[in-house]
Amino acid sequence: MIILTNTVSQELAPGQSLTFNLRVLHTGKCECFREGSGAVVLGQRNAIYDVDFSANIGATVAAGVAQLAIASNGSPLVETTMISTTAAVGDLNNVAKHTAIKTCCCGPESITIINTGETTVVVENPSLFIRRLAYRE
Repeated sequence: MIILTNTVSQELAPGQSLTFNLRVLHTGKCECFREGSGAVVLGQRNAIYDVDFSANIGATVAAGVAQLAIASNGSPLVETTMISTTAAVGDLNNVAKHTAIKTCCCGPESITIINTGETTVVVENPSLFIRRLAYRE
């Protein structure tokens, strides 16, 4: 299990990944993370992981749309798209998504949070919580 956050506000350009600078909790050896990066590697093959993300997000332009998604190996998972429309610069809204990800036998999965929109997104107080579930095939 791993819980990550970032203690500073970030501006993500379209296509850019969120980074994390603080490991709140990390137990076990199934998730790998390097501080300052945006990727968590799910190392257990043929496993199911529970992935939760939440943050306060906003656009850097007035009446803008901020959009993030959870991505696996660089590909956004469309069912995890989070969209927030703001009326003014500086407005932030809370977004959250939850999903399950199954790793395959071919190798590890890399989980990131990506700006999938067309405008720069401001992200504050992000929280990424990933845990391996009991699974037997």
